[in-house]
Amino acid sequence: MAPTTHILLSAILLSSFVAAAVASVGTSCFPGMAIPHNPLDSCRWYVSTRACGVGPHLPTQEMKARCCSQLEAIAPYCRCEAVRILMDGVVAPNGQHEGRLLQDLPGCPRQMQRAFAPKLVTEAECNMATITGGPFCFSLIGAGE
Repeated sequence: MAPTTHILLSAILLSSFVAAAVASVGTSCFPGMAIPHNPLDSCRWYVSTRACGVGPHLPTQEMKARCCSQLEAIAPYCRCEAVRILMDGVVAPNGQHEGRLLQDLPGCPRQMQRAFAPKLVTEAECNMATITGGPFCFSLIGAGE
């Protein structure tokens, strides 16, 4: 076997192992496992403040720092799922929502908050890497619309 072919086969095997590892790791993104039971609790008011300008009388930078700190504590491969849980809660086997999810607030409908929440991982907000290696939750794009 030629050296180039050997290197190519090694690269293909390595990429297969990496893909399998990522797939198996990504399946553990459940509350109580790789994600806290009520993830990104500090992000609730930050999201409403950024989405609609309503919220508690705390400095926006302080709320952002708390939110980003919670997001950073979650493994990159679970950050998008944590944001999804923030938006929609956890759906139990019986179809009921569990946990706290974004709620309609006076002057800030839930849909406006849901449109902003996926932006938490972006460079302009918390600048966090996700499983894709970049700051985007592709699975949540359009989820707030």
